[in-house]
Amino acid sequence: MRTLFMLLSMLVAPVVAGAGDAAAYVVLKAERPVLRIVDRPGRLTSSAMPAPGAKPVRHSFLTASALAPGEEHELRRILDASSDTADFVAKLRDAGYQVRRE
Repeated sequence: MRTLFMLLSMLVAPVVAGAGDAAAYVVLKAERPVLRIVDRPGRLTSSAMPAPGAKPVRHSFLTASALAPGEEHELRRILDASSDTADFVAKLRDAGYQVRRE
């Protein structure tokens, strides 16, 4: 478990550390972090290991790293229904997620 946490930390840290002037958020479900987002176009990183040779998935208005495999489908459904980061954050809150600015 510790190894998994360390691996996830290495994957997530560049997203948050490179936020610069862009707003960064952590999304929680029942006080458990499930997603980290930065309000700028970039990569969508799954908690699952990518398939060999898979190209990174990019998004038009945010950068995100999933932290909970069981939540990814619902988070993606909400993201696909959103027009921008503010809309995504509002929809997440409406769906019962907590969103905190970092």
